Amino acid sequence: MSTLIAGLVPLVVLAALILAALVLAVTRDPFTALPVLLDMLLAASLLRLSATASWHAIATAAVLVAVRKLAMSGMRAGRRASRSGSWGIGPRAPGA
Repeated sequence: MSTLIAGLVPLVVLAALILAALVLAVTRDPFTALPVLLDMLLAASLLRLSATASWHAIATAAVLVAVRKLAMSGMRAGRRASRSGSWGIGPRAPGA
């Protein structure tokens, strides 16, 4: 059973790349495509963890969760900044 699950991991990674590229091509929005990629990679990591309960698999899953949280947080902050126009470039206000 664990061999079958471990064999699915590369297929899920391939599906992650294909689906994220497809979402990016259709929406032309990396804010939409990146979560698809990261969620599918997390699914592959959790499949790997269920097949081989090793510390390496646990660490990989934990790092992927942290990267997803950090990337999405940064993208949300960047989107908010671009909407408000507060990128910190342009003329400075007098006395600033």
